[in-house]
Amino acid sequence: MASIKTQPDFSIFIPTYNRAHTLARTLKSIQDSTYNNLEVIIIDDGSQDNTMDLVKTWQVTAPFPITYAWQENQGKHAAHNHALKLARGKLFITLDSDDSLLPDALKQLWKYWKNIPQDIREKFAGVAGICLNEEGRLSGDPYPKDFMDSNYLDIFRHCRMNGERREALRIEVLRKYPYPRFPGERHMRPTLILRRMAHEYMIRFSNTPVQINRHAPDGISANRFNYRFRNPQGFTLYYQEEITLHKEHHLPKQLFRLHIQYLRFALHARIPIDEQKCHCWKRHWWYMALPKATSLYILDILKAKLRGIRR
Repeated sequence: MASIKTQPDFSIFIPTYNRAHTLARTLKSIQDSTYNNLEVIIIDDGSQDNTMDLVKTWQVTAPFPITYAWQENQGKHAAHNHALKLARGKLFITLDSDDSLLPDALKQLWKYWKNIPQDIREKFAGVAGICLNEEGRLSGDPYPKDFMDSNYLDIFRHCRMNGERREALRIEVLRKYPYPRFPGERHMRPTLILRRMAHEYMIRFSNTPVQINRHAPDGISANRFNYRFRNPQGFTLYYQEEITLHKEHHLPKQLFRLHIQYLRFALHARIPIDEQKCHCWKRHWWYMALPKATSLYILDILKAKLRGIRR
């Protein structure tokens, strides 16, 4: 098994669940990287296939150290928190178990990180690049500039943030922002912690492609409704923070739409009415948003019944 005596520059976190048929491709892409001062942390979120045996083989042959940990199925956000406890690197980057790292990605990201002047680097959580889809095309729109220093709240004033992005973030910063967890829920919106840290830290965004992202038929992207319906407390928290912690970053119309989404998921999560009202920017907005939120809530219930989805 390969080992790095000094602190690695990158900790690559791979969350996986029954992905033995794709994981080797993901690990091979790391092996092909032109930057080798790294470690890999695989958190197996309760797989029932031969993932463990596959990883054991790679631990023997890979030119980089691989830490493997199995946990009961708890969701990617729980695996993320687990990986942070094991990570030894400086920058932490997520690579899903059906995706591929591009050969020069780590070299470029490390260069961008070191190019941030030392006297302001403490103000940055890390650096970020963009992703490609399976056809090799850009996933979403590029940034208007090749490099932009911003955060996950202000960046939306400058460009559309559609498509896939990938961040390499300081582990010491990420440990200050663990994902919250709710009993029985297995999903949390990934940007929740990025938007929390935006009040304190910046990110250097770049138009450099770093990963190829693939969307499996049973993955999150293909089953958004299922994840939203089955994890109402996590989605309630996300929209609650949008209308409280981050409200200054939204235009009034957008803020009102976010109130509707908050109330929609608060109904699913059975949040008491008085608590709902307390989180609204203005109390009368609760009354204004409630009819639309209620209709969305009812449609969710009907759609779930038609699809046979249960919490």
